Amino acid sequence: MKDLKELVYIVSKNKLKAIERLDTNKANRVSAFYEKLVNNDLEDDKEALEYFFPNAKNSTPYRKLKAMLRKRLISTLFSIDFKQPSYTDRQRAYYECHKEWAAAKILLGKNAWDACVEICERILKYAIKYEFTEMTLDLLRILRLHYSTRMGNQGKFEEYKKMHQEYEAVFIAENKAELFYCELVMPYVKNQAAKEGLQELALQYFGEIKASMEEHSSYQLHLYGSMIRLMTFTMVNDYRNALAVCDDMIDFFEAKPYEANTPLQAAYYQKLVCHSQLRQFLQGKLAAQKCIALIEEGSVNWFRYHELYFSLAMQTGQYQEAFDIFYKVTAHRRFAYLPSNDQEIWIIYEAYLYYLADIEKISLPMGEERFNKFRLGRFLNQTPIFSKDKRGMNVAILVIQTLFLIQQKKYNRAIDRLEAIEKYCNRYLRKDDTIRSYYFIKMLLAIPMASFHRRRVARHAAPYLEKLKKTPLESARQSYKIEIVPYEQLWEFALDSLEERVYV
Repeated sequence: MKDLKELVYIVSKNKLKAIERLDTNKANRVSAFYEKLVNNDLEDDKEALEYFFPNAKNSTPYRKLKAMLRKRLISTLFSIDFKQPSYTDRQRAYYECHKEWAAAKILLGKNAWDACVEICERILKYAIKYEFTEMTLDLLRILRLHYSTRMGNQGKFEEYKKMHQEYEAVFIAENKAELFYCELVMPYVKNQAAKEGLQELALQYFGEIKASMEEHSSYQLHLYGSMIRLMTFTMVNDYRNALAVCDDMIDFFEAKPYEANTPLQAAYYQKLVCHSQLRQFLQGKLAAQKCIALIEEGSVNWFRYHELYFSLAMQTGQYQEAFDIFYKVTAHRRFAYLPSNDQEIWIIYEAYLYYLADIEKISLPMGEERFNKFRLGRFLNQTPIFSKDKRGMNVAILVIQTLFLIQQKKYNRAIDRLEAIEKYCNRYLRKDDTIRSYYFIKMLLAIPMASFHRRRVARHAAPYLEKLKKTPLESARQSYKIEIVPYEQLWEFALDSLEERVYV
C-alpha cells in the first residue's frame, strides 16, 4: 500500500481537488478509498480489504479497486501546478520539461513528427541549461533522426550529431559515477558497521572518474563524484579532510546559474556529520540552519537532516533539544511512509531518550504520556532489522538494554544479559571498526564482576576506560550512528546508577 500512500500524499499536498478529479460520486469506492488514505485511516492492505470488502472470498475486488485508484492518481499527477513559489527554478524546469518530454514521446509513437520536433527543439535549451543530460541526449537523438531521415538537412544533422556525441560522453561519465556511488552505499543500507576494503574501493572509483570531473562540469557527475571523494575520508572517520571536500562541493554548486539544492543539501548534511563527530555543536548548528532552508518539509532529506541534527544534539549533551527533535519528527504525518529501517532508527533513539528521562537528564512536558508507556520487550520486538546487524546498530540496542536493567536495578536479568553479551562481544566486536564498542562492552561486563559496587566497578573498568579515551570517536573507524551517546558519557550515567554496596 505504500505506493498508493505516496501518490495520495503528493496529490493532496499539492492542493488538488483530487476527489472532484477522481469522482464526485460520494458513494464511489475509489473516492472513499482516497479519502481514507488522505486521513491516514487505513494502516495496510489487510485493513483496507476488511473495510471495503468485509464479505469477499478473496482479494480480487480489492486489487481491482487499488488498480483503479492508482491509475487515476497517476493521471492526476499531470495536473499539478509546478509553478508554485516553493519550487526552485531547476525543480520547475525539471517537472515541466519532463511533462513535455513525455508528450513528445507519445506524439512520436503516433508518428506526429512535426508536433514532436516542435516540443523537442523548444525544451532542448532548458534541458541543456539545467543539465538534464539523459533528456538532452534523447532529444538530440530524435532531432538527429528527424533532420537526417525525414528532412535531409545536412547542416542540422551535423549540428545535432556533434552535440549528441558530446552529451553521450557526459552521460557515460555520469552513469559510471552513479553506479560507483550505488555500489559504495548499498552495503550500508541495512548494516551500519564499517565495511572492510570499501575505502580502498572508493579511492579506486574516484581515481577512475577524476579525469572526467576535470573535463566535464556536469551536475550529476560532480554530485556523485563529490560524494565518492567524500567517502574516501568519511569511511575512515577523517572528518577534518571531509569538511574540506564539503566546502569544495558547496563552492562548485553555488556557482551554478541555477539553484542546485540537492547537492547543497548533501554537502551541508555531510558538514553536519563532521561537526557532530568532532563535537562542534555551534558549527554544526550553523550548518543545520543553512541546510533546513534548502529542504522541503516532509521530504526524505528532511527526515535525514533531522536524524543527523538529533545525533549532533546527543553527541554534544544537548539532550533536551534532541528530545524536541525526536517529537517533531515522529509526530510528522510523513513519518509513517519512511522505509522500515529508517523508522527503526528512531525507535532506537526513543529508547535512549527514555533512558535519559529515567535518569532525569530530560524534562518531560506536563501531561506527557508516551514515555510512561515505554516497554523494553516491545522495543526489542520493534527492531527486527537492526537486531540482525551484529556489528552495527545491534550494538546500540544491546547497550541501551543493559543500561536499562542496571538503572532499574534488575541485577539478575542484567547478569544473564551480560553473560550473553560477553560471547557476542568476543565474536563480533574485536576489529578496529568496532573497537570502541568492544571496550565499552568490556566496561559493562565489569559491573557484575565487581558485584555492582560503584567504586569497585570503576576500578575494574579503569583499564578499558583508558583505552576508550585513547581511541576517540573522531579517529575510530566505527560508523558514527552506532554510538548514539558518547560511551564515556554513558559510562558516567551507568556508574551513577550504582550504589556503594555489594549485590550478591
